[in-house]
Amino acid sequence: MPTLHAGIYFVAEHIMERRSCIVVCFALIVLRSSAQVLVTSGSYTQNFGTTDVTSWTNNSTYLGWYQNQGSFVGHLNVTAAAPVNTGGFYTYECSGLNDQKIGSRGSGTAPATNIRYGVVLRNQTGLSIQSLRLTYRGYQMSLAQNGNVVNRSTFDYVVSAGLPGINAAATAAVPALNFTQVQNSAVAGASQINGYPCTRSTLVSGCISLASPLINNSYILLRWTDIDDSNNDHHMAIDDVQVDFDLSGNSCTLFLPVELLDFSAVQEGSQVRLAWTTGSEHDNDHFFVERSPDGRTFEPIAVVPGAGNSSKPIAYGAIDPWPLKGVSYYRLRQVDHNGTSDLSSTVAVSRAAEDQMLIVAPAVSWDGRMQIIADAALVGASFEILDAAGRRLLNGQLTSLSTELDLGSYGAGVYLLHAQHGTRAATARVVVGAQ
Repeated sequence: MPTLHAGIYFVAEHIMERRSCIVVCFALIVLRSSAQVLVTSGSYTQNFGTTDVTSWTNNSTYLGWYQNQGSFVGHLNVTAAAPVNTGGFYTYECSGLNDQKIGSRGSGTAPATNIRYGVVLRNQTGLSIQSLRLTYRGYQMSLAQNGNVVNRSTFDYVVSAGLPGINAAATAAVPALNFTQVQNSAVAGASQINGYPCTRSTLVSGCISLASPLINNSYILLRWTDIDDSNNDHHMAIDDVQVDFDLSGNSCTLFLPVELLDFSAVQEGSQVRLAWTTGSEHDNDHFFVERSPDGRTFEPIAVVPGAGNSSKPIAYGAIDPWPLKGVSYYRLRQVDHNGTSDLSSTVAVSRAAEDQMLIVAPAVSWDGRMQIIADAALVGASFEILDAAGRRLLNGQLTSLSTELDLGSYGAGVYLLHAQHGTRAATARVVVGAQ
């Protein structure tokens, strides 16, 4: 959603949490003595921290995380230089910045051909879970001579009554959650030719409709697999893992990017105040406030940053300082971090008749000269001209029904005329065109 117009403001504040939440606001209880993460409600996150991981122990280095390579190759600091060719499971950071990630290079690995790693979660919500949303960022840490062979880390999951092993048979694969290489090389060979210090990444997100429900006290393994196939040898890694559980018993129907509770537009004097509230947000980057004269053709008039991820109600607002004459139609365009967007319903505001008491003619002046035409009730009113930043450029008095105005020295732009006479006030937009 683009440039924030002058005079537009936004506010985001937490309000009282609603008594009923479609996706329950999250809490996570972790017990170090357990062989998995115990999920009691809502969400699980893991960003792997900032401490260099130079050794690995399953279910200890990171609680609930496992890999199938026994000991791992080691910790790799990726720079623009070509990294090592050794295949296996790794932890990574970029240019010494301690932004830890985990991943692998599937090349001649042992004891298993396929490198697998993932997290085991145990449902202790007391409810049966039918779906969940997984979001993570996949990083291509290097470019190998892969001969145009598509390299990907595939994703599947295992649902089990008991603790599943890292190599357990998959319950189902979820291709939408695969991480596919970002960069390609046409040259075939085994060598690494470039390092990518966190410069090649993709946000991966999708809803998993479980083939069988995750009943209370059962386990789910979320697993990535790096296959050792010919010329498929980039270093691939993951970070910023988030799992959101739908506790309503539905299947992938409630994970909307934004749960919009309300959206309203109300005239306040010469302006229109817009307000909306979200009940929850997932990867919400920003909102565009869009306006239309006919309810069909819209243009953005403001951009308001979103909260990203939230499970609590958040209130937002914006002001349209120069609404259209007559009826103005408004809607929200919500944009995710990955650029996808969704539209709200449309609301309309009709400007009060008092706003028509002040007219500027012509509608666009090319030399800055124009007339202020005022209703008889505004004769004697004081007026001021404001620029887009709200600064007063000049002021005067409307001594008759028609007052000459010259803004030629201020240059092209859109200005605001505000007149006040006792309790009566009116505004009009003043447009000076570029010659």
